Amino acid sequence: MTIEVNLKISTEVLEDIFVTALEGGSNYWYFLSEDAVKKIREAVPKSEDPYLSTSILKAILKGVEVPINDAEDEDEVIGEISLKTMLARLQKLADSKNNSALINHIDGNGDADTADIVLQYLAFGEIVYG
Repeated sequence: MTIEVNLKISTEVLEDIFVTALEGGSNYWYFLSEDAVKKIREAVPKSEDPYLSTSILKAILKGVEVPINDAEDEDEVIGEISLKTMLARLQKLADSKNNSALINHIDGNGDADTADIVLQYLAFGEIVYG
């Protein structure tokens, strides 16, 4: 028997996840290259949103594919987040044993560790670090 459950995730929850992960929880493994920042800022200028950690989600929702680089080798692209991959990977996370990380954010109980798990799923489709 299989039970399928789809979760509704608001953009506010996703924004909180990006801010928490990018400003703390995931700093040990990710780097946004100049190319990535340029793509984000072309879609979401500073005049529209001065904060990069919230602009990244807005850019992705507008169709931008954002490359994610390695913090230790800033020239190495290790993942990518796009609207298509984000939707599939959020569903994969929701269906996984790690789904409590996402559910905690939906319930307003997320933290840096759970945001890191979600961002890793968004970038890779699995937990790679930690």
